[in-house]
Amino acid sequence: MLKYSILIVAFLCAIQINYAQETSFEKNAQIIAKRIDSITNTEKLQLKSKIKKIDKQLEKNKITEEEAKAKKQEFASYHAQKINEGVAKQEQLMQTLIKNKVNGNLEPDLIEDNKRYQLFKAFSDENYIKDSLTGARIEKRFTTQIVAALGANFPSENGYKNHPIGDGEVGFSFKYRLKETSTLWNLKFGLSVLVKEYKPEQDNFIFVKQNGQTLLQDSGLDLKDAKLTSGYFTLPVHLELDFSKPEYDKDTNQTVLRSQRGFRLGIGGYVGFRYFTQQQIRYNDNGKKVTITERDNFNQNNFVYGPSAYIGYRDVSIYARYDAQSLFKNNTNNLNSLALGLRIDLN
Repeated sequence: MLKYSILIVAFLCAIQINYAQETSFEKNAQIIAKRIDSITNTEKLQLKSKIKKIDKQLEKNKITEEEAKAKKQEFASYHAQKINEGVAKQEQLMQTLIKNKVNGNLEPDLIEDNKRYQLFKAFSDENYIKDSLTGARIEKRFTTQIVAALGANFPSENGYKNHPIGDGEVGFSFKYRLKETSTLWNLKFGLSVLVKEYKPEQDNFIFVKQNGQTLLQDSGLDLKDAKLTSGYFTLPVHLELDFSKPEYDKDTNQTVLRSQRGFRLGIGGYVGFRYFTQQQIRYNDNGKKVTITERDNFNQNNFVYGPSAYIGYRDVSIYARYDAQSLFKNNTNNLNSLALGLRIDLN
């Protein structure tokens, strides 16, 4: 049985390696093709701009027709040479790529910097493309961020503590610039894991299910701590206003768009579903520390939703989130909560 298992694992590894090589080859080939298009289009646009300037000079009689014709030919020859040189360099990379593919020595990082495999560097690199001519880092229209938030939980009903660290979130967000030439308007959505904690206000009280409701009841024990923890998978969606200004790149003499370099404001909401709930109580029994964890739904609603917003500077912001859905299904009074805290979006 062990022999067959080893053979199966080896076969799957071979498939995975071959798939990775195929994917790497296709990806690098696409990058080269895009660079060739970029080189051609950039040089043509620059030539077109120069020809327009020459035509304007000719209209204003600043130069003669012979001078205009000579300048146009000079610029046409210059940019044609730049296209030939740039394309030739990319064709050499393509030949190397094909040769490595035939020999089975394809390297995944043939074109891209291998530092991208570092976690945060990878996210940073994925959000930018490099201009093949100037080397400037151009921010993509569709970017990815890592989101982490920690804050206080304020229940709406009496009998529950205002928990200073009762709300936590971690996940990914995706941001799309609604206008290609501006960072102001953005659609931001993602997937997060949300954890919320509730604590009884009175000492020694715990959460108890009774007649379809979840109530607070004296445990009869000298408790050190009692809390109800719930976890949710959530889908947050926000309309974000990013007031970052374009930046000037001295090395490439270009003005480029940059997001999350100024004040940001997000307004939206979220929806999610509960994937676990547990109550944990801690107390001492004759000098021995005792911890009891009880897994149950505690008559909680399976879904959660509500409005949310944030405002901040660069990667750090203050967030607010309100649970419009009551925590418990059948309780006489609805238990909603407001979360306030700090949020970090690593771009």
